Amino acid sequence: MEKHEINSESEQYHPSKLERKEYIGIGEFFSLDLRIGTIVRVQQFPEMRKPSYKIKVDFGQKIGKLWTSAQITNYSRGELLGKSIVAVINLGEKTLPTGFISEFLILGALKPDGTVSLLEIKEKILPGSTIS
Repeated sequence: MEKHEINSESEQYHPSKLERKEYIGIGEFFSLDLRIGTIVRVQQFPEMRKPSYKIKVDFGQKIGKLWTSAQITNYSRGELLGKSIVAVINLGEKTLPTGFISEFLILGALKPDGTVSLLEIKEKILPGSTIS
């Protein structure tokens, strides 16, 4: 799913409505650079059409701090700060219509209504650690 819509009435993301995706090779999966990062800054992003945040994440010394935008306003800014999250960092940059450059994709599970529940790490893991 490239883009998603939040809609509590249609529940379009209910598992019973989702088709299984095509198989991919293990090489394609392993080409994704999945890393742990710590959210260090969260800003309102009122220029976007849908409620969003600008989020800065620390991926450790080797990768550094990167920015993304996400429609995860079901979390308060305070709830997000300090969270250890899972992200894909090698999908390339995406320039949003506002000119903001999103440098990675933060991962989450879609609830039936389309709101996002972040994939987060409860245990203390170093930023930049890889997902295997």
